Amino acid sequence: MVGTVILMILCIICVLLMLPVRVKASFGDGKWSVAVYYVFIRVFHKESKEKPKYEKPPKPEDVPEGEKPPQETVTPAEPKPVQSDAKPEPAKPESIPKPEAVTETPKPEPSAEIAEDDDDPFLDDGYEPEKKKKRRKKPKKNADDVTEDAEPDEKPKKRGFIERIKPHSLSDWMGLIQDGLAALSPALKFLTRHLHFRHIRLYLAVATDDPANTATLYGKICAAAYNLLGALQCWVDIETDEFRILADFYNDKITFRAAAELRVSPMAAIFLVLILGIKFLWRTVCRFRREDKEAKLKAKETAPIPQTESI
Repeated sequence: MVGTVILMILCIICVLLMLPVRVKASFGDGKWSVAVYYVFIRVFHKESKEKPKYEKPPKPEDVPEGEKPPQETVTPAEPKPVQSDAKPEPAKPESIPKPEAVTETPKPEPSAEIAEDDDDPFLDDGYEPEKKKKRRKKPKKNADDVTEDAEPDEKPKKRGFIERIKPHSLSDWMGLIQDGLAALSPALKFLTRHLHFRHIRLYLAVATDDPANTATLYGKICAAAYNLLGALQCWVDIETDEFRILADFYNDKITFRAAAELRVSPMAAIFLVLILGIKFLWRTVCRFRREDKEAKLKAKETAPIPQTESI
């Protein structure tokens, strides 16, 4: 019973992960908007704020000839308080209260009984303060004696996998970059198969002040846009609803409107991360093994040859 429940939960999770996440984006007339949908639920939405429209001042009413236009009534401004530049006069010294004289209390003089050490009753008990013990310096050992007591050199500890991944020099950084680029190529191949662009709409009206410049610019944009679209369709799944580029000889400003929808399943994103991680770890492990073998060979070549005793 428990196994069937767990199996049903796993099946439901797999179905939910296979459902696509849709990202809709649009741009036109200086406004843009982005929205993210999962199934039929809108998860995220953001759009550009509308700019405040400029309100023109109302035109004055028509006034018959011989009459003056009505003058606007101006309300008089309230008078501001005048700040006087005269500085306040300093107070006279007679008006300032004088501080009272402070009488110093005489310090008690030490009595003759306390000054004499022989008459102090506390020193007759035979108490003497403890003296600090001097530390004896240990004699230094000769070089011959040290060699006998010296411990054998400890073998260098092997670094862990995480410590070896951390770059400490330029060669380490270059090795990590090479491993990342090698792991990126299969991940990109997998990603291009699972990216789906739908409902692509593009409208572009090319316009300039000079009709000749408009024609040349229109030809360059058409050559670049249609070639780019054909190259992308070879690698990514793209479906276009509208793709129009026109030459507008009656206006002097370019008009551009575009909209697109991207679909990606969460399962594809999870597999993409797994492919990247596994490929990167495999490359780094192989590189570490190769470096260890090279280090061992160098150590064998540089090791001193043991001399045999002559009979």
